Amino acid sequence: MAEWPEYTQHRQNHSRWPGKRPDLHLAGMLESENDRWFLWVPVWFGAGIGLYFALPEEPPFYFIFAALSIFLSLCLATRKIPFLWTLCIAALCTTLGFTNAKLRTLAVAQPAMERAGGFLVLKGWIEKTEARLPKGHRITLRPFAAEGTKAKILPYRVRYTSRFEETPVTGSALEVRLRLRRVPEPVMPGGFDFSRKAYFAGLGAVGFALAPAKPLINAQPPPWDIRLRAKIDRLRRYIERGILETIPGERGAVVIALITGERGRIPKETLSALRDSGLAHMLAISGLHMALMAGSLFWLLRAGAAGFPALALRYPIKKWAAMLALLGAGFYLAISGGSIATQRAFLMTGIVFTAILLDRPALTLRNVALAAIVILGLFPESLLDVSFQMSFAAVTALVAVYERASRRKSASAVRTLQGRAVRKAGRYIAGIALTTLVAGIAVAPFAAFHFNKLAQFSLLANLAAMPPFGLAVMPAALVVLITMPFGFEALPLQLMAWGIDQVVWVAREVSSWPSATVRVATMPVSALLALTFGGLWLCLWRKPWRLAGIGIAGFGLVMAGGSPRPDILVGRDGKLLGVRTSADNFSVTGGKRSNYSLEQWLRADGDPRDPVSALKSGAFKCDELACIAKVKGKTVAFVRHPAALAEECARADIVVAQIPINRPCPNARATVDRIDLWADGAHALYLDGQSIRVESVAQLRGTRPWSRKVARRRKKPLSDGNAYAGESGRGNERRAR
Repeated sequence: MAEWPEYTQHRQNHSRWPGKRPDLHLAGMLESENDRWFLWVPVWFGAGIGLYFALPEEPPFYFIFAALSIFLSLCLATRKIPFLWTLCIAALCTTLGFTNAKLRTLAVAQPAMERAGGFLVLKGWIEKTEARLPKGHRITLRPFAAEGTKAKILPYRVRYTSRFEETPVTGSALEVRLRLRRVPEPVMPGGFDFSRKAYFAGLGAVGFALAPAKPLINAQPPPWDIRLRAKIDRLRRYIERGILETIPGERGAVVIALITGERGRIPKETLSALRDSGLAHMLAISGLHMALMAGSLFWLLRAGAAGFPALALRYPIKKWAAMLALLGAGFYLAISGGSIATQRAFLMTGIVFTAILLDRPALTLRNVALAAIVILGLFPESLLDVSFQMSFAAVTALVAVYERASRRKSASAVRTLQGRAVRKAGRYIAGIALTTLVAGIAVAPFAAFHFNKLAQFSLLANLAAMPPFGLAVMPAALVVLITMPFGFEALPLQLMAWGIDQVVWVAREVSSWPSATVRVATMPVSALLALTFGGLWLCLWRKPWRLAGIGIAGFGLVMAGGSPRPDILVGRDGKLLGVRTSADNFSVTGGKRSNYSLEQWLRADGDPRDPVSALKSGAFKCDELACIAKVKGKTVAFVRHPAALAEECARADIVVAQIPINRPCPNARATVDRIDLWADGAHALYLDGQSIRVESVAQLRGTRPWSRKVARRRKKPLSDGNAYAGESGRGNERRAR
């Protein structure tokens, strides 16, 4: 590309940079890296997707069309001014990402259950089955009829748990009595929104079976996609039976997870050890597994063809091996369950092998950018998925380091066979260490943001576990799939079992060390964005100015520790109330045992205690009617019975009630009752001096297709001190007097 005229003239007039015209200096730096501009296309495309999901309400189409027209016109008008043209292209990519997310939202819209719950007798086809320990299954049903209900619109998909002794078969039709409820909302404001994920998966209701399902003999045939899934599922079940016959128990369960993606048989203790040691990524079939499986097949095919000189010297065996390896990767995608993470890994692998077919470098940041564009174009909701974020963060960082290391690689001076062997072994160990270190640093912000946990010894665990996993487990898995049709899978399965024993032993050993995991409180989204942008700036540019990314990421680290944490949390069903104590942790009342909401509260707060300890912490003074607690000098009342309402309204600063508050609370500065929780979900209260700020799930989610659409039933504020803020009463933030 030709140099920019203004920058060229400026460089000719000034042999040294005199400190003037910083715009030309910036333009010159950008022009010097014009081969890296394409790498920023998925970044700006993803920024548009993120902007769409961050909006409080659906944007109108005329706004999208206007933005597209404006930025397209600006791109055409500035095409001869490269600096401005680059900025306009970035804005256009952002708008295209925004538009793509909007169109995807409209395309996947399906009926969903709106009411709180009910008993339904559904008839439908089994779309997916997942084993669950100690017994039972989790079944995804595609209903086509309902009995015993007046509902006119059925959810497109229903997922329920069955604890009965039955063997569900994918593609079969059945009738089952279910206790259903709508897809659950976040357990706290700003928490994980499963309903958004369910919306894009077409999932309209969840529940559990009340009786064993009855097969339907003369039902209409299922749709083509379910029939195809049924054929693949029969093959998966055949593979699982063959595995369990040879290596039953925990080892067989892990083998099944690595080959078919079914993790329901793995004991919870093993899963916990893998997570705490930083080895849980070995179970999630994603880029690592797809690369090892397809890479092993590519090497095996190419090495086998190279053994025949007449073939190797006359034909492009490398391209043949790449094409067959791509087909093998597609087969692995099918039998592994075809999860979104596996689909992304397959697309990335496909781009790498396509580069080989086109005689292009395979592992480059350009190919990573292409894979990101394809995935975000097909599944824009993936941007918010932790597996997408972590996988692309790791791959981007690793390829960037690989590109820089490959330019510095020097020829080896070692000539002896023993010396070369030692050098290769050392480089392999160093490669594992570098890969683990780089990938660990790249994914750490996302692990902290989504899981509130950091594995301190993941580098050591991966150094010990990756050799048996990469050299024995995954190559043996490939041999298992090749030899199973001929009945010779016993030996490679034993090799897999041996490798899995080593990995599990490492996981249990490392997870047992003191402080193996560190709990961290949820960081603000702004901190995660700064860390992400800083990492991208460091990896995508080539010139020394890329080092500014370290400063940007450092700014994100500073912001990560400054997020305000709620002082009071109210559960979405009104049964749980948590208050922050003087020890800076939560004391909870309203339950006798652990539940999902309480576990998520403690995790988001970075609290390592178990839920039972939080329930027994004793900050509340309770009787049969109500509970009282002190938080930062303010009295908090938790009303359980109408008889206590008058007394608590008279003395408490904050009143939380499991019942509707149908009377004025003149002395309460903030109230949350049963109607508030029904309409707006879980609540969080922040106390700062005399200020009381109230946030709700509905307030932060906004009015989106995946959020509930309810109308508040109150016609006026409860009292002068409890006026509602927000349009039409949708916001649930109260103004403190």
